[in-house]
Amino acid sequence: MIKFFRHIRQSLIMENLPAGQAGKTTKPALSPASPSGRAGRYFKYAIGEIILVVIGILIALQINNWNETRIEKEQEKDILQSLQLDFRADVKEISVKLAYKEDMIVGFTNCLEILTNNKKATKAEFKENFKTILQVGDVTLNATTFNNLRTTGEIRLVRNKKLSEKIVNYYNTDYIGWETAFRDYARNILAPYLMNFDYVPQTILPGMKKDNYKVRTQQNLKELPEKTLQDYKQNVFIINALRQRLFNLEGLQIEYNILLNTAESFDKDIQNYLDTL
Repeated sequence: MIKFFRHIRQSLIMENLPAGQAGKTTKPALSPASPSGRAGRYFKYAIGEIILVVIGILIALQINNWNETRIEKEQEKDILQSLQLDFRADVKEISVKLAYKEDMIVGFTNCLEILTNNKKATKAEFKENFKTILQVGDVTLNATTFNNLRTTGEIRLVRNKKLSEKIVNYYNTDYIGWETAFRDYARNILAPYLMNFDYVPQTILPGMKKDNYKVRTQQNLKELPEKTLQDYKQNVFIINALRQRLFNLEGLQIEYNILLNTAESFDKDIQNYLDTL
């Protein structure tokens, strides 16, 4: 590019040289008879030099801006693709936890039906539905990419402002409040009471030894017998606890469905936007 401008400059100089000097590289001989002519030519040369320098600077700036824009577009594409992977992982996570919460709703509804004599069942059947009473199972969103964007300020690279605002709102939804209430109630209120009322039902996971969670001796059962189903039916606290758990679960179910639909729509929105880049 510099050689190109030098070539133009040299051509201008050669065009303005007096006859006989065009093939020489030395300055034109000064003619005492025409000082104004020489001054005029040098003024033109100076103006030409300035114009060429300005044009060169403007072109260089334009090239630099174009290069920066290209780099930012590539960064934006990488960011959106990472977020897209996070949203897809969230869809799987939320779907699993939502299905689990729906099973809990069915189980606790059965418990209330049994305790209010609207459904006949044995103590074992009741305990089978009651066994997840202290379970929590929070959703953990894949927020690594978003947290990095928020820390570095690179969320600005997402030029689609409507999309970037939706992304920020996604990670600040109301489901966290419902999860906190659901978790704190189980740990701080329900667990201490049940552990003093009866043997707490245990959910046995794959690989666990069932015997470790059984009451080990008949003597212990004689001294501290399990509560009967009738004891549960007459316990207002447990009935109210089941109602409270159902209330929290139904709230979580609503929030999880909103979160799931949002994550699925973001996946599509990002793909549509990427297709335009």
